[in-house]
Amino acid sequence: MRKYPIVKHFLILTLLAMAVMSCNNDDNGGSQSGENIVEIAMANPNLSTLVEALEITNLVTALEGPGPFTVLAPTNAAFDLFLATGNFASINDVPVPVLEQLLLNHVLSSQINIANFETLARNYSETLADGPTDGTKLSLYFDATGAAIEFNGASNVVDGDVLASNGVVHTVDTVIDFPTLMTFITNDINFEQLTTALTTATPATDFEALLSGTGPFTVFAPAEIAFDELLATNPDWNTVDDIEEDLLTAVLQHHVSNGNLRSEDITDASTAATLEGDDITFSLSLGIISITDGSGNSDIVLAVADIQAANGVMHLITKVMIPDTTN
Repeated sequence: MRKYPIVKHFLILTLLAMAVMSCNNDDNGGSQSGENIVEIAMANPNLSTLVEALEITNLVTALEGPGPFTVLAPTNAAFDLFLATGNFASINDVPVPVLEQLLLNHVLSSQINIANFETLARNYSETLADGPTDGTKLSLYFDATGAAIEFNGASNVVDGDVLASNGVVHTVDTVIDFPTLMTFITNDINFEQLTTALTTATPATDFEALLSGTGPFTVFAPAEIAFDELLATNPDWNTVDDIEEDLLTAVLQHHVSNGNLRSEDITDASTAATLEGDDITFSLSLGIISITDGSGNSDIVLAVADIQAANGVMHLITKVMIPDTTN
């Protein structure tokens, strides 16, 4: 995920790598085990379904490699729930390509101990699971501010910091499904007002179904400060629910385009067509991407880039974009 200027409540992901590199195993009261991640999983009877899944998908050798890796290991009970929900009789009934990517969605390509997660509180990391376009990897949102560390709003660590010779294992209570754009929007504290705007404030349009669907879509997601600034422009607007639904719907559609447009694909003066109908235009200067919206506002900064979901990519922006309301 490419990073730009800091936004309220949002921790820049480069800090994650710095925290991991600066942390040693003494922070967790122990040292690396002589056993690798697969050996640790095999020794835990509560992870037998995970081991079976690794064998089915031929991922054993990869996770026996030097790493370091962080593995979020679902318990047998977590897999039982996943299989029952998907109407699978056993782990052998899950299509192997799907199972492989699902397992890779639980693997991070660096060692991230519990202390690292807690230091960063809320952020994203990159998994080894493939995104919707070549060369992309799915993001994983974590929230370490509560009693347990939570991933994508659905799975919690129940046993952390089981240290291996090639990384660390954290046992989790739920299989972490492939994230959609709505997964990130509804769980990230930066997008509380955006969540309201997409759901209760626009009941006539099923944005939730759209952004949970196949896609791929690119979402330019306004942070909380962006909506605060928008509400301050009109004395009749105290919350996003006060904005006229037709206007708000058009504004939201102006933040979504078709395709998986990542930051490296954006060039100076390039444009993107939005679902509302107006184009937005990009400009690049000193590594910073700015956007001009349909109304001509050009002070919109792409602050955090490339939050990758299974059905598209999301970029955090600093202002709400306004379409051309005269057409």
